[in-house]
Amino acid sequence: MAEIKLTLAGNLCTSGQVTGKSSVIKTAYNEPRQDMNPGELLANALGACMLTMIGFLAARRGEKVEGTQLCIVPGFDEKHTRITSFAVTFSFPEGLSQAQKDFYAKAAEGCPVHNTLKADIAYKITVK
Repeated sequence: MAEIKLTLAGNLCTSGQVTGKSSVIKTAYNEPRQDMNPGELLANALGACMLTMIGFLAARRGEKVEGTQLCIVPGFDEKHTRITSFAVTFSFPEGLSQAQKDFYAKAAEGCPVHNTLKADIAYKITVK
C-alpha cells in the first residue's frame, strides 16, 4: 500500500503526497480558500472510488460509461464534528438503460471507500 506524507502549513492548510509521486493534494480549512477541506476531500475520495468501480465494471461488460458524473454532498452532525451522511447523485450518459444505470449505481456501493465508511454513515443514492 502507498505511503502518504502530509505537512501542516499556516492557516490550517495541509499538503499530502504519495511517496515517489509528483502530484500533491492540498487541503484548506479557513476561508478564503482554494482547496477542499478534509471533509470535502473524504467525499471526493468516496465519489472517485465509486466512479472507478463503475468504470472497472463497464470495461469488463464492454459498455461505455465515460462521461458519467457524480455529485456528492456530505452531511454533518449538529456540532459539525462528524460526517453522518452522504447524498450521492449519479448522472449517466445517454444510451444506458435504466436497468444499466441502476446496476452501476448499486455496484458503486461495493467500492473500497464505501465499504470502509458504510457501517454508521447514512447514504442517499440518486440515479439520473
